[in-house]
Amino acid sequence: MVYLTNVSLRSREAIQGWRLKVLIGCALAALIAYVAPFDLAFASLTAGSPVARACVIVILALAGVWLGPRIGLQIEPRGLSRPFLVPVAVAAAVAAYCAICDCAMRPQLSPEFLAGMKSPVVWRIGAFAARAFNENIIYRLFLGTALVWAIGRVWKDSAGGPSLGAYLTGFTLAQIINIWINVSALAPLTPLHLAHDALRYVVPGVVWSWLYWRYGFQSNEIACTSVHLFLQPLVTLGLGA
Repeated sequence: MVYLTNVSLRSREAIQGWRLKVLIGCALAALIAYVAPFDLAFASLTAGSPVARACVIVILALAGVWLGPRIGLQIEPRGLSRPFLVPVAVAAAVAAYCAICDCAMRPQLSPEFLAGMKSPVVWRIGAFAARAFNENIIYRLFLGTALVWAIGRVWKDSAGGPSLGAYLTGFTLAQIINIWINVSALAPLTPLHLAHDALRYVVPGVVWSWLYWRYGFQSNEIACTSVHLFLQPLVTLGLGA
């Protein structure tokens, strides 16, 4: 009886801790959305209203939190002995990859991007990390999860859940939609530009989605925000900004 009571207490404490993390995450997302929309589709959907942005981002986050466990996804980190250091290490590797892409394909970078790289590194780290935090909620926690759920209704594994192909297709499609709206559609549609956008933006998005699928959304969020601690200084050095 004592053992069962202790297990029950630990279970309740775990649930309370999980709810607190979701609450803090939603509060931070709402604050970021209130200050700046970042995403063009999100800005259009909320008609330029800071209050609407703050409310909608919370709705999207909670929808993803509700739907994720129904297709085998979760918020809490799992399967990692070092749940903070491993995502940061992945972020450092992705940052090096992205910096190489930018340097190797510099002619495909827009003048606006290059001009933006001349702003202070510390400011860029904060701005891009804030953008990544909410982008992750919109395009992975909400849209990616919803697409995996929808595709998984048809493309199932032997256990009846979404197949591996459904996860890969759903999350990749969500990232393509993200990059098309916010990057590709704003630049000349040449093969080299599209190749740069696919390598520079879609591939990292697939890595973040893999972290979400394999190790939980929190691991993914740590990686896709901390990547800018490494990326922004590397891009500054590589591009001579």
